[in-house]
Amino acid sequence: MRVESDKRVLVIDSHKSSSDVPANNLHWQNARLIADNLNADLIWSYPTVNDEIKSGYDAIVFVHASHYAYTDYAWVDASPSARLFYVTNEYNLGEPRTLWMAAKNGRRYTVIANHPAEISKVVKKYVDDWVIVNLNTLVFGQYRHTLKGAGCVYYGSYRDNRASYFKKYLSHVPLSTHVKNIPKFTSLGVFPMVTPRLDIQRGDLAKYSHSLYIEDTVTHDNYNFLANRFYEALNSDVVCLFDRSCERTVRLSSYPIVDDLFVDSGKDVLDRVASKVQWGADVLGTAAQERDDVIRSLRKIVLGDYPDWLLPQ
Repeated sequence: MRVESDKRVLVIDSHKSSSDVPANNLHWQNARLIADNLNADLIWSYPTVNDEIKSGYDAIVFVHASHYAYTDYAWVDASPSARLFYVTNEYNLGEPRTLWMAAKNGRRYTVIANHPAEISKVVKKYVDDWVIVNLNTLVFGQYRHTLKGAGCVYYGSYRDNRASYFKKYLSHVPLSTHVKNIPKFTSLGVFPMVTPRLDIQRGDLAKYSHSLYIEDTVTHDNYNFLANRFYEALNSDVVCLFDRSCERTVRLSSYPIVDDLFVDSGKDVLDRVASKVQWGADVLGTAAQERDDVIRSLRKIVLGDYPDWLLPQ
């Protein structure tokens, strides 16, 4: 059930593009979903974005962060009474440039994150409140592919705190990454079969049957919910194979993940793929309910007028 609000909301995404057409990257898609559910205006860094600054917003929501965004500070300055929010699901990101300017000018804001404040780069002295919700689930259902592919893939950029897992698996599992990342992987003594970067929303992930799920060592002890790649796999009819080190995260998520989906070696991955191991119970239904709960929570946090009886308990 959708409840409309009379509050005016602006959503500002960090995406930088040459035009104001919809983008494919994940945080832009999340910003679009948030804007739609808040009945909000959405802007990002396209060339004409600052040609007509609007005022009178009750809330301004920043999604993701970039030091290179060129949405003008005038958008914030024109609504001096607006409550400010920062939506972030990356613990290694600081504040958006425009929001940082607002903070230095005395404005305070609420962080909406999928991780605890203790591990974030956000400067806490400007933060009024830190609200934790599962932002990663927002990608669920934004697209759907059912190609019934074969094999297992790992995709993503290089991260130092995943190095031990790269060494463990990437001699057995194809790697999809940007070409500039390859020297970082080979410096570990790992020489994987590299495939082009996946366009997941167009169905490239669905060309595989399984996807390798590993996480940062920081995440082992600081719960961040299940990552975007889990929900991207569900959208692509792909089954995740979780490194055993992710077991705490999986159990805290309360998703019905069967033990056969945990692996501890490259051989385990190959064996699970060969046996065509599948999801257990109703993982898709759980994800749909979780996404709807998060959307209701975002409306309550930003608008403050969503009926309590409609919020997740």
